[in-house]
Amino acid sequence: MKKAFLTLAVLCAVAMMAGCKGGTANETAGDTSFKGVVSVGDTVSQYRETADVYVDGKQTEYVLIFRSNECWEKMLHDLENDSAALEDFYVAADDLMYYIYECGQKLQRMGVKYHNTSADKTVFCQGDIAYVPQDSCDCGVLIVKPGCQFEFVDLMDFLYGQEYSEQ
Repeated sequence: MKKAFLTLAVLCAVAMMAGCKGGTANETAGDTSFKGVVSVGDTVSQYRETADVYVDGKQTEYVLIFRSNECWEKMLHDLENDSAALEDFYVAADDLMYYIYECGQKLQRMGVKYHNTSADKTVFCQGDIAYVPQDSCDCGVLIVKPGCQFEFVDLMDFLYGQEYSEQ
């Protein structure tokens, strides 16, 4: 029962983060409404389907990238028989969700254009220029500078690094 509750809590946190539309983002890539059901262990939770992101490359835009549902499921599956590791996983997942939330809040305070998506999606810029996360478990902020220059920044570096501090 404890395992089921904790799994549900993590999936709800992921769904809440995926469900947050932040900043002044103009989502132009498809419908991102709640679409289906993901089953992990003996729990079931609704999730929000994410979409590829399209930016114009004329101004600096930000993309908050979070772990994909597949990443979470694989991690949970790998730990399902180790209750101590599973408990540590939930604590770490809770911390990660907090930092993702804080990054979203910082982007809102900065008043910049930004998008949200998961690490299994692609960020497209003018023409054939695209950024594909290396791993479906990647988390961070992708900064797309004019001319489609991509810079992926770790969550902690974005939150606490000098270069990205709020003006």
